[in-house]
This record gives sequence, C-alpha cells and structure tokens, in this order.
Amino acid sequence: MMTPSEEFRRHAAECQRMARSTPDRQNKETWKSLAQRWMTCADLADRATELAHASNGTKHTRPSKRFAH
Repeated sequence: MMTPSEEFRRHAAECQRMARSTPDRQNKETWKSLAQRWMTCADLADRATELAHASNGTKHTRPSKRFAH
C-alpha cells in the first residue's frame, strides 16, 4: 500500500510525463503546474506524517467539563 505522499508523487510524475509528451506550450505549462501542485501535496503529507510520529503517544484532549449539582 502506498503512503499518501508516494501516491501524490506518482501523480506528479504522470503530470511531468504528460508535460514532456505534449507539443502544445500552454498544455505543457498546465501539466507542469499540476505536477508542482502534486509535489506540494506530497511535501505537506510528509510533514504531517513527521508531526504525527513526533507526537506519537501524546494525546491532546480537552479537559472534561464537570457539572456542578
């Protein structure tokens, strides 16, 4: 099973292949832009994973509300 960042990088690579294969300049730029967005998603997913691992074992919970009777 792929991680989210691996999946995003796979999409980016496909967009880069499409950019290389199209002769139309505007389409080429669109594919390159999409590839860059997928790479940004991959980087964000990596950071989120790192943060999750760094905080592993520490739960951030709200204190329970006590009701006075």
